[in-house]
This record gives sequence, structure tokens and C-alpha cells, in this order.
Amino acid sequence: MRLSQASDFALRILMATDQSDDPQTVGGLTEQLGLAHSHVMKIVAHLAKGGYLETTRGRGGGIRLAKEPATIRIGDVVRLMEPDLGVVACLKPEPTTCVFLPRCALKGAMARAAEAFIDSLNTQTLAGILVGTQPASFSQTQA
Repeated sequence: MRLSQASDFALRILMATDQSDDPQTVGGLTEQLGLAHSHVMKIVAHLAKGGYLETTRGRGGGIRLAKEPATIRIGDVVRLMEPDLGVVACLKPEPTTCVFLPRCALKGAMARAAEAFIDSLNTQTLAGILVGTQPASFSQTQA
């Protein structure tokens, strides 16, 4: 299964946010993670809407985790960022044509595989992942 860059970037943003005692800014995360400013803004907004980040404007504001890291399950974040976990066309929300539909055992098998993938990721929390992760340090080869 292949995830979008949005999932990868969202997980990096959550990790970097938790690694800092101070509130983060979009600009700071952009620089620290070596990502495009527009991507960071969009993903921060999506994570805030999903309840993972809280954002406060103005002096003393910034970006903080909205939940304890031990309660943030990696699979749940991926599910938020990947509304389409369809590994085959018939699992995607768009209409598709397939000679085997509407009755195809492959569709169910792939749906179960995608769910098992998320379930496996959900055995990990942000806190658990950060235990074995070094502090973020920008390098030109990261993104």
C-alpha cells in the first residue's frame, strides 16, 4: 500500500510539534522539516480540524498537540489524511467499471487488507514512535 505525501508530512508535523516544548509556527515547521509552506499550512489545518492539533493566533499563540501523544494512534492519523484507502479501483469513491463487479471476491480481500494495514499502524502511538526517534534536524535530503 502506498500512502500520499500528506500522510507522511502529517506524521512528521505531529512528531516535530511534540518534540518541542514551545508552540510551533507554520514557518518554523516549514524550515525544520524542509517542506513547502503551503503543504504545512494545509496539513496543519487538516490536523487541527481532525482534533490532533490546536492552533492559536497572535502573540503567545502557535501550534500545539491537542491530545496527549500516547493517545494519538498512527493509523487514525493516516485514516484522517487518506480518505481514499482504495488499493484497487473498485474501493475508490469514484465510479469505476470492472467486468467482475458487482460480485468480486478481490474487492473484499483488498478492503480487508487495507483495514489490516490501518489496524497494524494503530498498534503504534505518537509517544511510542518518538521514543526511538532523534530530534528533527533539517537536511536537504529529507523531503
